[in-house]
Amino acid sequence: MSQTRHTGPALAAPSDADNRGVIAADGTPMARIERAALVLFAASGIDAVTTRAIATRAGVAEGSIYRHFPSKEALARALFDAIHGRLYELVEDAITGAGNDFEAAVAQVVAVYCEAADRDRTLFEYHLTHMFRFGRIGSPGRPDPTALIVKRINQAMTEGDCPRGDAELKAAAALGVVLQPAAHRMAGRFSFGLSQQTDSLARASLAALRAA
Repeated sequence: MSQTRHTGPALAAPSDADNRGVIAADGTPMARIERAALVLFAASGIDAVTTRAIATRAGVAEGSIYRHFPSKEALARALFDAIHGRLYELVEDAITGAGNDFEAAVAQVVAVYCEAADRDRTLFEYHLTHMFRFGRIGSPGRPDPTALIVKRINQAMTEGDCPRGDAELKAAAALGVVLQPAAHRMAGRFSFGLSQQTDSLARASLAALRAA
């Protein structure tokens, strides 16, 4: 998936939603900077966005950005890492909570992704569209939610709950069942919440795991 999307009509003026932070506390200047960057990066891609545009949308002086982040790239990476880390925690809780029930683990992980996609669409879309830029494996110390899923799939194959195969391929197929609809929603092909389809997406993910 391309990191840069076609820029559509001008974005709406800042609202209360623009006070929500990703790392910073809601309502703080840093939170406004984070949210402005998130909105603009998700809409146009990091490279097309200037720090001046971020500052204007956040309602702060451009120099304020550099008091919190050394560069635009550092801001973009910090946002991604924060989202990625939180997703890791949610996936870990879902897998742990399901215990030895593989089908329950699949259903709960799918629910985590669907709920995340609906709770803050801009945040989720930013994470989804910048995986190729920031989400490559091998970054030291970075939590990896997909690695948790691969580990659980390997366990399921060992225990006979899932046919044997390449666990990375199986994880990609199962996650694609949720992430591709999210991408279609970004493209305007539908607008309803993914959480409304959690059960059907969980069944499809389980079928993909057992077919891949």
